[in-house]
Amino acid sequence: MKKKQIGYDTIKLTASKVFAVLVSLVATMLLSRFRTLEEYGTYSQMLTAINLITAFFMLGLPNSINYFLGKAKSEDDKQKFINLYYTLSTILGILSGLVLLLSTPLIAKYYDNNLIKNFWYFLVFYPWAKVIMASIEYVLISYERTNLIMGYRIFNGIALVGTILGVQLAGLGFTSYMIAFVVVEAIFAISVYVIVKNTAGKLSFSLNKNLLKTVLAFAIPIGLASIVGTINIELDKLLIGRLFSTEQLAIYTNASKELPLTIIAASFTAILMPHIVKLLDNKENEAAVKLWGNAITLSFALISFLVAGIFVFAPDVVEFLYGEKYLPGINVFRIYAILALFKFTYFGLVLNAVGKTKIIFYSSLITMLLNIILNYVLYLIFDFEGPAVATVLSQVTMQAVQLIFTSKIIGVSLKRIFPWKSLGIITLTNAIMALGFYFLKKVIPLDNYMSSLLESIILAVVWGGLYILVMYKPLKKNWLELNMSDEK
Repeated sequence: MKKKQIGYDTIKLTASKVFAVLVSLVATMLLSRFRTLEEYGTYSQMLTAINLITAFFMLGLPNSINYFLGKAKSEDDKQKFINLYYTLSTILGILSGLVLLLSTPLIAKYYDNNLIKNFWYFLVFYPWAKVIMASIEYVLISYERTNLIMGYRIFNGIALVGTILGVQLAGLGFTSYMIAFVVVEAIFAISVYVIVKNTAGKLSFSLNKNLLKTVLAFAIPIGLASIVGTINIELDKLLIGRLFSTEQLAIYTNASKELPLTIIAASFTAILMPHIVKLLDNKENEAAVKLWGNAITLSFALISFLVAGIFVFAPDVVEFLYGEKYLPGINVFRIYAILALFKFTYFGLVLNAVGKTKIIFYSSLITMLLNIILNYVLYLIFDFEGPAVATVLSQVTMQAVQLIFTSKIIGVSLKRIFPWKSLGIITLTNAIMALGFYFLKKVIPLDNYMSSLLESIILAVVWGGLYILVMYKPLKKNWLELNMSDEK
């Protein structure tokens, strides 16, 4: 019998993701304080354009890594896929940059911001670096090199934060930072090729026609879903960027920025995928659902606690992360915290594992159409906060649709496909505690003797201790079941 080590591999990958997200958060905190709202807003506008274009050109390729390396029967099969993947992703990453370069005048016109034209080099080179760097963890997971992921993230994080601080200490401007940032990211993108070559044995140019057809047949439906999903994610910022000022977009961007709450779910998904694929291939649908359910319970228990705490102490969290000038976005921040509550797992995990990627696309398409309608309608009703509400409603709709189809395809009822009772108990526990600590924050006069932030931290620690006492036994049971030895 072979021990799965799913939980332990998840801890390693989660540690890597925690570090990466924390570095991103620190970078955002520093940029928010060191750069003006106009500069940060310009940066946000360019990132939105890059995210949309790369989603369009990458054809869902990043989502194919786990699937094809997990199904590979030999090292030779892995090698062929790796060669094809990096050849194709490099070409498409470069193509994305060229399209963005040609589109620079249109982007500047859409946002009514000519400052964007000064940063053409960012639009050209960053898409390629972003695409290549995003692949490293999936490859290393498939080769069971999770320790190496942490090393890569640490060096990359130090370099990024060091770049921000170095530019600031040297008294250089925003242009100098953007140049330095692109150079650093390009160096780390090149290092990915070296790491993959050493891990896989070799790395060479390859466009194997037969394999290319197979990969694209799998990836394109996911790619279309990814495009639609990216539009869903960026749609509110596109609308805010068009209807409001660059400075207001900067506030909305940070308020809507995803906090490091869903990394547990992302890590479980990455680790679970190969195991789920094997179980479903062997027609062990019930075992696959049980395995998924254990991961879901653990993930939701942590995410729901964090969401509740962030919602209750939102003003202090926003001021700590981004500074006082971003407090006008407090309502958007809370709405997006609620959205994080529904990201305790990847709802398309089983559909992806059984190759039903078209369903993922169709559900994403329905969501995008709904989001387009709701974005403008809810903007008219709620103004600045409307697009955020629209994003939450459309995302929840997509998850519901994917879950219904998952149930039908693998023949497991909706009642049994999720551990609903456990999720209900966790939700009720956090709701009661959130209400209690919200009133404690209002009633207890600790802020007369200390800062409001320190008061919130003390209350959060007490809350966390009580939560652990209540949830320890059921969560320990799920953890042990997740790591049971049942693989031959």
